[in-house]
Amino acid sequence: MSDWNYKSNKNWYSVPPQVDWDEVAGVSIDRDQNLILFARGKTPVIVVDKKGEYINSFAHKDFSRPHSVRVDDKNYIWFVDDGDHTVKKYDINGNKLMTIGIPNSPSPTHSGIPFNRCTDIAIDYLSDSIFISDGYGNSSIHKYSIDGEFIKSWGSPGTDQSEFNIVHNIALDSNSYLYVADRENHRIQIFDTNGVYVDQMINMHRPCALYIDNDFLYVGELGYGMSVNQNVPNIGPRISIYNLSNKKLLMRWGEGFGDKPDQLYAPHSIVVDNNNNIYLGEVSKTNMRNIGLDDIEYKGVRKLEYYN
Repeated sequence: MSDWNYKSNKNWYSVPPQVDWDEVAGVSIDRDQNLILFARGKTPVIVVDKKGEYINSFAHKDFSRPHSVRVDDKNYIWFVDDGDHTVKKYDINGNKLMTIGIPNSPSPTHSGIPFNRCTDIAIDYLSDSIFISDGYGNSSIHKYSIDGEFIKSWGSPGTDQSEFNIVHNIALDSNSYLYVADRENHRIQIFDTNGVYVDQMINMHRPCALYIDNDFLYVGELGYGMSVNQNVPNIGPRISIYNLSNKKLLMRWGEGFGDKPDQLYAPHSIVVDNNNNIYLGEVSKTNMRNIGLDDIEYKGVRKLEYYN
């Protein structure tokens, strides 16, 4: 795997100009290898094939601030909206099936009660459970039944085990261990399905995006957080790939912030197709505004094309 190579392509898709979108916060892939793009703007859900050909869009008025999207093993699509504090389940045809949370009714900040600006979801059909990270206004993981009934929560603000400083993305491995991107603590914490702490992975900078495929863990590291460390080398933004059997780093891709072919803007979500191509949602416009730089035209959905 360390010999794998990637070529960055920011212009791999073809979406009609009348589709009004701003930047891609979440990206996932369905059974047919079509990409589900969860975008900020008037068109929140855009579907393209892995060659970038436009298929359709939907849910035009159902989201406040798109954050994450996951397609589960049964081909249902789960959308996490940190703007209205909800998680919504759709079928592959764009029909809404369930909402978890009360729209526009956040819980008290850092109360541990669902939800206050929830960030991501992981679905485990082995235990018929749903795990939701509540990461901007809370510091918690919530466990639900597959039907949306609340079971338990864990986590609190801080830096110790089972404490979080922005719990951003989550992912389940084949053994149902939950990997949690504890972003501002610069680590990934690992739990079992009952919320018991198991281990952690360190030596990464602001892990933001997580995806697990074939015993490999793909991590999008957001990189610098302030203009003062914008030019610090070797902290990202970048993609890191780990072997989950031994938690060893296999390779890294990305040479810092910028518009050069080997640079990234703001990894926020990540998914891999069956040809080992990586698709990266980058909140490029949000990140540029946060550090006081001018906005850019880039829509924030990059394809890293695999070659060997």
